[in-house]
Parts: sequence; structure tokens; C-alpha cells
Amino acid sequence: MNKYITVIMILISQMIANNSIEIKSINDVREGSFLVKSEDGSRYKLIPTINTAIDIDIQGMIASATVDQMFTNDSNNPIEAVYVFPLPPNAAVNNMTMIIGDRVIQGIMKEKSEAKKVYEKAKREGKRTTLTEQQRPNIFTNKVANVMPGDTIVVRLQYVNELKYDNGKFRMRFPMVVAPRYIDGSRVIGYSGTGWSYDTDIIPDASQITPKVVPEGMRSGNTISLNINLDAGLDINNIISSSHKIIKKKKGKGRYEINLKNNENIPNKDFVMEYSVKKGKEPKAALFINENKQDNYFMLMAMPPEKTEKKVNIGKEIIFVIDVSGSMRGVSISQAKKGLQYSISQLNNNDLFNIIAYSDSYFSMSQTSLPVNENTISNAYNFINNLNASGGTRALEPLKHAMMMSPIEDKIKMILFITDGDIGYERNVFNVVDSYLGKSRLFSIGIGTAPNGHLLEKVSQKGRGTYTYINNINHVDEKMKELLNKIDMPVLTDIRLDLNNQAELYPSPLPDLFINEPLIVFGKINSDISGDINSFFSGKTSSGYFKVEIPINISRGVKNDGIGDIWARKKMDNLIDDWHLGNRDSKQKIIDLSIKHNLMSKFTSFVAVEEKIVNPGGNSILADVHVDLPEGWNYDSVFGSQLVKNNISNAVNNYKIALNSNKHKVMLPKTATAMPFQLLIGIITLIGSFVILFIRKINVSKNI
Repeated sequence: MNKYITVIMILISQMIANNSIEIKSINDVREGSFLVKSEDGSRYKLIPTINTAIDIDIQGMIASATVDQMFTNDSNNPIEAVYVFPLPPNAAVNNMTMIIGDRVIQGIMKEKSEAKKVYEKAKREGKRTTLTEQQRPNIFTNKVANVMPGDTIVVRLQYVNELKYDNGKFRMRFPMVVAPRYIDGSRVIGYSGTGWSYDTDIIPDASQITPKVVPEGMRSGNTISLNINLDAGLDINNIISSSHKIIKKKKGKGRYEINLKNNENIPNKDFVMEYSVKKGKEPKAALFINENKQDNYFMLMAMPPEKTEKKVNIGKEIIFVIDVSGSMRGVSISQAKKGLQYSISQLNNNDLFNIIAYSDSYFSMSQTSLPVNENTISNAYNFINNLNASGGTRALEPLKHAMMMSPIEDKIKMILFITDGDIGYERNVFNVVDSYLGKSRLFSIGIGTAPNGHLLEKVSQKGRGTYTYINNINHVDEKMKELLNKIDMPVLTDIRLDLNNQAELYPSPLPDLFINEPLIVFGKINSDISGDINSFFSGKTSSGYFKVEIPINISRGVKNDGIGDIWARKKMDNLIDDWHLGNRDSKQKIIDLSIKHNLMSKFTSFVAVEEKIVNPGGNSILADVHVDLPEGWNYDSVFGSQLVKNNISNAVNNYKIALNSNKHKVMLPKTATAMPFQLLIGIITLIGSFVILFIRKINVSKNI
């Protein structure tokens, strides 16, 4: 029995010794910090938290935003902080500054590789420096080097984007977290970022778009504040947020200040705000302009013709493609199933339908689309009720299958793509839609608290459909009803806006329109053109041809300085598509456009350098900022499938598991004081004493 006592005491001693080592290293960090174990396990690195403050000014249809990310070094060592963060997918990022105390260092736009060289050189020289890069249209990275002990450095980003207008409502969405992406493909040599995934042959930048995530029930410590100044220019009927609790203060006619309530500062879900104007005030046409010396830019919003004819009950084949992967587990799958059931209950008698569910693989409710009747609806409900969320997110094959199904005579094929869209291979999905859509229409429905807006908006654009976002289960019926009403109405197709070749217009080509949706076009006109420009808005409806004249006069438009940047961003999107299709000349056009407009792009970055050496030698500890798990997500279902099945080495679970990667090992976050460890040691010692006493009691009993 004495040998058991010896073993127990050895184990206790080892635990005490290990914690003693930790205490020695942890004393270098102040209370409240997260720690990451170094490569050799001999020391710990700081995982910083950040405070983000967002100010958004809305004038009419345009939002101008300032995003301040405040990095504070609470350690006794210089650090290089890395933070992966989201912005709206249509954001035109036009400025970056680094603020240190009262010093403001202006960021400079450079080609991506050149900006990185400037940053790395400044880092080696021991200068404070910041690099802002675009990984995806909605995913960005900030790197801040030589953040000294006690430093607080603010990275300020500014952008403009347009609001959405649909069914009499203006909508603004601000993403607050980069949700974990499904990473497909085989591991390749290389690790270009600091994320939980290695780069793969399908997603070569996977490590750059996968910020490390804290598990559900835990907090990263990051906080966020949001202030919106709204000047609608019209009487506002109602302002609501389906995602957050907000405070509204009226400042005048059509003017409001909106803030998050105090307990709404956790960046784990997208912020969504809607407002409507009073009845009879809906804009039929609105012109916003941006004048400068070389070119004039405009944004035209024109409502399509009001529907006067009776509802046309067109025959449709609706194929529902629903995501049942691990990331959909919880609230998201509940929303998706409820939306699917509601949609099926609203189908017309002359419609056909089918359901395709997918995760690691896909399966259909039926080999062919089914007629709408009592029996098929009942079977569909049973099929939906038995759906469970698990596994990976392989969307390509089910989408391809839906688009390639043989068309049915006298039926319009419409694909409803229901997903959170959180995958890393967006470009592959776009290519599938480009290649196989044919005469079909594709509508995307974003589900959950943090869907991939870039994927879902772009795939809808390419699919000549619309994007619907549902973030609240109480709004499922309302949102799906709006979508189904659009689908049932004749569309306006083959749309043209003719300005006698006097303007360069985007998007190009113009998308199909549905009832209650406006046409929103951005254009560039030479500055020497003045007076009225006769423009003609035309298209085909189910009842014939529609054409209306809309005069454009630059001098009479509502002035907004962000229009030119949004136009340039739209043009970049077209050039990026050309580049992916093999037109390599597009790259230089994007770079030139980016530098001219001072806009972030796939091939350009902002870099700022303080010309002062604060860290001779440039030695620092890499400290990447962890992000919160999106609200409603299940940690184990997401990372269990993605990281284990795909054998992608990860550094994501710094709370629960030992990681496979030798490069990135993390540990349970602890406070910097020694007290918790002393307490732990005391508890262990106490338990050990009880064990010893128990064993001795057994020995005494045996002797008796």
C-alpha cells in the first residue's frame, strides 16, 4: 500500500512543480490576460483582447463608418498583435491610420507584397507599425508590431457602403465576428497565417481566415461598442434591431442616434437594423452624386413599376438545398427547418418541389421533383423533422446536382439555398453557379447569427435571385413570406439603363428585379458633362415591355462623398471576376484603381510606420487575438468534424484539448496573480492528505 502513497505523492509533487513553473512565467503578465504556450513549452505568450468602437453615419442610402480597434499590451514584453475581423461584404475601405497617444500616423496604400515588405522591415527595426490586409471582401487582418508594455495603439479604419432597400424597409448589417469556416482539401506545405487551420490545396489561404475561437460558454474578453447617427431625410416610421437591444434617441425630423445597450457589447453575432419611412414617403427615384475635378459619380435608385395586373400563378419547380452541417447545429438548424416547412406549406398546386440536404455528403427527398399535395407535403414534413446538423459543409455537389436536374416543361426552376454559408471555398461555389445555372434562378437564405454575407450576396447576384437574411427564429415566417411573394411575382428581366454611352455603370450586367425591389446603379460621368442626361430604364415583364425615362442631373442630386468609392469597389468586383476567369491583365487594373481611390483590394494593403525605434532588435512575442464563438453555435459539432475528419492541425481549443500542431500550442487562460495557483496547490495537497488518511484507515482496518 505504501507504493500507492508514493505514486500519489509523486503525482502531487509533479503538479505542484508544473504550476510553480507556470507561476514563474505567468508573473510576466498582468491580471486578466490570456496566455498561449510557446513552441518549446518553456514560456507563455500573451493573447491580447481588443476594444472595438464603431461609429456609423447614415445619410440617405449611404453609410460612412469609422472602426477603431484598440490594442493594449498588458504584458511586460513587446508583442506583435494579429487580429482577423469582418466588415460588410460591400464595404469600400478607404482609409487607415495608426494612433499612438496624440500621434496620428497615416496609412499608405501599396501593392500587397510591397506593403508587407515595409511592415516587416519596420518590425525588424523595432518601429511601431501596422499592416491591414484584405483576405476576402468581408474578412480583413490587422497586424500591429512592436506594441510595447503599457502601449495602447488604435488602428482606425474607415469605409463606405450602401444600404439595402426592400419592401419599404432600409436594412443595415454590420458583421461582428468571423464565424469558423469549413476548410476543405488536403494539407499543403505552408502556414501563411496564424489561424487554427493549415493552408490546403483547395483553400491556400485557410490559415488567414480562421481566427482561433474560444469555446461556447467562454469569453474572449473582446468588447464592442456601436454608435449610429441616422439622417434618413424622410420621416421614419420605425427603427428595430432583430439582433441586439438598442437605445434610440430622436434628434430631429428623420434624425436619430442609435446605441447598443450596455449588456450588448459581446462581438458574437451580426448587428442588424431595419427602419421604414412613413407611408406614402417611399422613394420612387433618388439620385446621389459625388463631384470632383476629374469625374462625377452618381448612385441612382429607381423603383420598378408597381404591380397593377393580377397575380400570375406561374408554374415553378422549387428545389430546396438545405445545409445540415455541424455549424448549423442549434438555433440555425431550427430556423432553417422552420423556414423550409413554412415555404412548403405556401406552395401552389401547380408547383413541383424537392429537398436536398447536405453536410459531408448530400441526399434528396426524392429522385425527381414532386407535385404539391397532402401526401407529399406530409412526407416533406417528416423528412425535415428528421434532419440533424452534423459533419462538414460540402456545398458544391448538391448545388451542382440541383442546377443540372433536367428542366421540366412549363416550369421555372428556382433553387432556394438555405445555409449559414460559412465555408472557405467561396470562389469554387461561384464557379459552379457560373457554369451550371442555365435558365434557373438561385435565391440564398442566410441563417444564424453570423452567416457569410460575401458568399450569399454574391451567389444570389450570380444566380439572378435575391439574398434573404434570417437571424431571428421569430422572423422566419415573415422573411420567407416576403421571399415567396417575390418568387410568385413576374420578374423584370433583361434590364437596361441607357445613358447614350455617357456613363460607366455598375453592377454590370444589371441584375433581374423583383417586385418591391429598387434598381440601384452606380455610374461615372466625365466632369465636363453638365445638364440633364436622358436615361431610359427598361426591361421585360410577364405582360410585355416596360420603359420609363429618368433624367439625371448631377447638379440636382444629393451630395455624398462616398459614391465614387462605392463605384470603384463595384468595378473592382467585376475585375476580380475577370481575373479569376483567367484575365491576368485585370490584376494591374485593380491595383491602379485601388491606389487612385485609396481603396483596399485583394492586391493592395494599407501600411503605417512610426519613424521611431522603440524596440531595438525588434524581438517580440506573437500574440493573436482570439474571437468569440457565434451565438447559438455548438463548438464540438463544428470543430469535431472539420478538424478531425480533415486532419487539419489546429490551435483552436485553448481551453479543452492539447493541440496537434507543434507550432501553436495553447493553454487554459489564467490570471496573472499567483493566488489561483496557490489555491490549486492547497486543494491538491488537501486531497492528497485525505487519500493518505483513507489508505491508512484501510490498512488499520485490515490489521484489526
